[in-house]
Amino acid sequence: MYLKYQPAGTKQRAQDAERTRGRARASDAHGEITLTELKTGATARVVSVAPADGAAPKELGRRLAELGFLPGEAVRVVARGLLAREPIAVRVGTGTFALRLFEAACIRVCPEQTPAA
Repeated sequence: MYLKYQPAGTKQRAQDAERTRGRARASDAHGEITLTELKTGATARVVSVAPADGAAPKELGRRLAELGFLPGEAVRVVARGLLAREPIAVRVGTGTFALRLFEAACIRVCPEQTPAA
């Protein structure tokens, strides 16, 4: 019997990722995704801002709203960190902000269709 080494918390992270994918699939029917799923350079409209899970601080939604992440506001992912990970540079209004993945996961957006040239 072979035993495979798994760092502490790997199983929990895998379960969390599966739950997140399940939520993403359910929301795709409505065209909504989280800001973390938006591709670099893509534009979207904010649908809602709320903590994604119980681990996020309750005041996080308020802080994101103060930065300008309000329903109906246009956002664009400008850049991503090393290896397409943290942080995510997001343009909202006239400001550009660097968000961590857990912060970006609190923002639900509806991608805008780009007109065909």
